[in-house]
Amino acid sequence: MRPVIFIPLLIQILPAQEKISYDDHALRIFEQSCLNCHNPDKTKGGLDLSNFAGAMKGGSSGKVVEPGDTSSTLINLVKQSAEPKMPPEGEKLSPADIEILTKWIEGGLLENKSSTARKASKPKFQTALSSDPAAKPEGPPPMPEHILLEPPVVTERGTAVQAIATSPWAPLLAVTGQKQVLLYHTENLELVGILPFPEGGPSSLAFTPDARYLIVGGGVPGKSGLTITFDITNGSRVVTAGKEFDSILAADIRPGFDIVATGGPSKLLKLWDTQSGQQIQSIKKHTDWITALDISSDGILLASGDRNGGVWVWEAETASEFHTLRAHQAGITALAFRSDSNLLGTASEDGSVRFWEMNNGSEVKKIDAHPGGVTAFAFAKNGTFVTAGRDNKAKLWKADFNLLREIQLPALATTAAVDFESKHAFISDALGNIHAFSAEEKGTPELQSFPTNPPTIETRLEQIANLISETRKKVEAAAAEEAGRNKAIQATNDALAAAQKEHEQAKQILNGMNKGVTEAQNHLNQLRSNPETPPADIEKATIALDATTKACNAAQARIEPTKQQIETARKAAEEASKVADDDSKNIGAVEQDIVTLRAREKSWSAAAINTHALKAETEAKLLGQQTGEKVDSFHQSLTDLETPTDLLRKKRAQRDEFAAALEKTTLEGIHLEEAKATLRSLDASVKNFEDTLLEKETGLASFQTEIDSTTKSLAEARSQSTRLRESYLQALK
Repeated sequence: MRPVIFIPLLIQILPAQEKISYDDHALRIFEQSCLNCHNPDKTKGGLDLSNFAGAMKGGSSGKVVEPGDTSSTLINLVKQSAEPKMPPEGEKLSPADIEILTKWIEGGLLENKSSTARKASKPKFQTALSSDPAAKPEGPPPMPEHILLEPPVVTERGTAVQAIATSPWAPLLAVTGQKQVLLYHTENLELVGILPFPEGGPSSLAFTPDARYLIVGGGVPGKSGLTITFDITNGSRVVTAGKEFDSILAADIRPGFDIVATGGPSKLLKLWDTQSGQQIQSIKKHTDWITALDISSDGILLASGDRNGGVWVWEAETASEFHTLRAHQAGITALAFRSDSNLLGTASEDGSVRFWEMNNGSEVKKIDAHPGGVTAFAFAKNGTFVTAGRDNKAKLWKADFNLLREIQLPALATTAAVDFESKHAFISDALGNIHAFSAEEKGTPELQSFPTNPPTIETRLEQIANLISETRKKVEAAAAEEAGRNKAIQATNDALAAAQKEHEQAKQILNGMNKGVTEAQNHLNQLRSNPETPPADIEKATIALDATTKACNAAQARIEPTKQQIETARKAAEEASKVADDDSKNIGAVEQDIVTLRAREKSWSAAAINTHALKAETEAKLLGQQTGEKVDSFHQSLTDLETPTDLLRKKRAQRDEFAAALEKTTLEGIHLEEAKATLRSLDASVKNFEDTLLEKETGLASFQTEIDSTTKSLAEARSQSTRLRESYLQALK
């Protein structure tokens, strides 16, 4: 018979670690400390810990354990760091027992030692706050760093923007797009990041108070909806909550990061636990689609508005009704708490914006802001606010409710936001454009607009290359013009030099003539002073003086034109020089444009490398997950073989024992034949066991080869990811 050696060999190679399971470990702890209150007959809080299914189901407040999540409700309760404390009476669990429960959760919540570990249902997310959630976080404000810039969806033109939001502490604007959220710098309006949202169309956006996380709500209308909370610094997904059967139209997250609130076509206001992703409240009060909601910055109040004009304010933690605000005559399009949480603004299709103080829920101000309906409203941190409406106008209002400025818009506004410094206001429109303008009191109504359908990186690089080519042609043309102009300048300078030379010559001639006139005059005076001078000599000297004077006058007449020639030539030279200087500056500016374009080209080239690096990183993570799952399955398969291997050993021992007995037997005839038939049957049974194990061994060997291959691919993927990341960082330099 063929000895089975493969299984023991594998078990030696891959020794199984001790597994913490419900049956062998957790149940013992529950029996000692928990089952008095959590058993089938007494399910306090709806929780039954007496069996594995009940522990996995959880209680009336949701699941108490999640695979891999050591901050699960159960751990917090037995540590007595949360209410209600468990056990409520007597001594708390020992550190050793808490450690066992923690390892049970980390190990994937095994039911028994033969079970397969459960996968983590969500990534780990740190919700503990180290400071006031509404206060400015320490260090530089969170901004996107090395995240995706390649749009997963590219369109020829944008579609209506459903939502925009500004970071509470950073120059960052988030804009909904087609299956993606776009992140723009509020100062230069440059795209700085993209968050893919393949689950459908994003329709609501809200930053957490620390500015690091962005909650995105959306989905496919009539089919599915959910919220994803992104870490905007690296683009990772940290929380998924609010899974619905219709798109989510409005969502926000409490400053403590513990509760997500959602609303939509179901008319139900729902609260979700961020750790478990489970629904904890469902409030049926609204009579139409919930179109807007906001959680106050202190996390105490939650406001929601619907398509029928209804507005309610709730206690955000308990969902208890706080105020019912009845006044609007048409659907609510936007609502928001002021930064101090004391004032709530509500905007409606009835054309008004109403303001409510939260102490007693009374209306303190009504503004008929836009005839036909208000479609957008947002508070600034300093208490000013911006509105927009169906009159295609945006209006900026002072904190005292007086109008500061109004701006004509090219299309119907959909949403509004103001940056964290109250310097820039943003309005989105139905054509997929964003319009930015000054939100400062001394600002201007000038609009800066940009579309929300960014091109691919490849297209950007082509556009930049074309701009560089066109700009180079401008430099070359300007250089050619400069060369021609330099010749003209030289000619002008030559003309100036000639005029100056002629002027000097005329001056010399004039000086000589003046000297001749003086000498002729002196000679005439001498002749006249001598009484003996013949009259003919005096007449001759007089004629000579007249001739010299005329010649002097003629020389003087030549001086004036040369002065004019010099002045004209000098002005022409100065003008030519000024034009040349301007041209030189223009050429310098154009050359600087090329430098700027080159820098942008390098930046987008680096972004292209980063796209590949991020893709490789994602593939490496997926391969790592697959490899881990295969290794877990391999270990489980080894564990599953322990029982049939043991049965084979027993069956062999039974056969050998029977064979040994048969050799000593005194049976004869038919009885001996029956015994031999039994031995043959045992041999066949052992052979079947061996064949089955051989088949499983072969499968495990193939599995091992597959694991080796996947491990090799994982190493290559990680290496490629590292190389691309290094190339990207080098490109950034």
